[in-house]
Amino acid sequence: MAEIKLINPEGSEAVYEAYKFSQAVVAGGRIDVAGQVGIGPGMEIPGDIRAQTRYALSNLKNVLEAAGSSLGRITHLTQYFTDISEVPASDEVYVEFFPRDYPARTVVQVGALVLPQLKLEVQATALAGD
Repeated sequence: MAEIKLINPEGSEAVYEAYKFSQAVVAGGRIDVAGQVGIGPGMEIPGDIRAQTRYALSNLKNVLEAAGSSLGRITHLTQYFTDISEVPASDEVYVEFFPRDYPARTVVQVGALVLPQLKLEVQATALAGD
C-alpha cells in the first residue's frame, strides 16, 4: 500500500485548522495540491487579478517545493476564475512562472470562491521529486 504524506508548509497551520485541509498530499509518486489563492504572506488580498495570480502561483510553487518538487513537474493545472474575462491579464503573470513547456491546463469560471475578494484559485497535480 502506498504511503500518504501530508504537506503543510510552515505558515499554513491556520489554514489547516480553520478550513480542515492539507496544502498537498503526496502518494504513489504524485502530488495533489489543494487550491492556492491570491493571498499574500501577510494575509493581504490585492484587488488586482495580476497580483492575485502572482500570489497564487507563488503559493503553489512554495507548496510544491515543500513537497520536494517544482513547477516544472506539474502535469495538470486547473484555474478557477470568478470572471473569465480576466484570464488574459492573469496569463501575463502565468507566463512568468511557465515561460514554455506548459502543463496541461483547464480554465473555468465559478460563481464564487471561499472569500468574496478572491478572483482566482489554482489547483495542480505534479510528479513527486525534482
